Formats: sequence, structure tokens, C-alpha cells
Amino acid sequence: MTDLEMTKLCARAISKDALEIERSLFLYNPLHDDAQAMALVKKFNIRLQEPLERGQESFWTVWIYGTGGSKAKNADLNRAIVECVAKMEAAK
Repeated sequence: MTDLEMTKLCARAISKDALEIERSLFLYNPLHDDAQAMALVKKFNIRLQEPLERGQESFWTVWIYGTGGSKAKNADLNRAIVECVAKMEAAK
């Protein structure tokens, strides 16, 4: 899934208004905006597991409680959050 596709899915998850989603894509970038990524964490009650130091492999694990399969792992916390929400929204 591309960054743009994930961003669109997150925008759709935040707001169900199609026009608002299209407008927000110019300003919406939770991959790089910590406040927007944290808004996703709060809205969807995302669980975070901090990176475990294992040599070169250090990644965040995030999941949405109760969704069964919406889980993501990435070294970048924002990317893990966005991937998790995008997976959840795409599965709807």
C-alpha cells in the first residue's frame, strides 16, 4: 500500500464526509505530523508496544484492540500507526 493510499484511508477513518476528506488531504499527513498520528491513537484506542532492542531490529508494534487483525510493526512509530489504521479501514 502506498503512502498516499494509507493517508487517504486514515482521512476516511477520521471523517466520513467525502468533501472534507478531499480538502484535508492537502494538509493531512499523519506519517510526518505527530499530532495527527496521536489523534489516530486516541480515536481508535490504539495500543503501542515500545521497540525491543534486538541488535538492528528495533520496531514499534501497534494494534487496535478488538479488531482482530489490525496490527502493524515498523521502526517509525507514525508509520506503524498509519499502517494499522489503514488496514482497519481497508477491511471495512
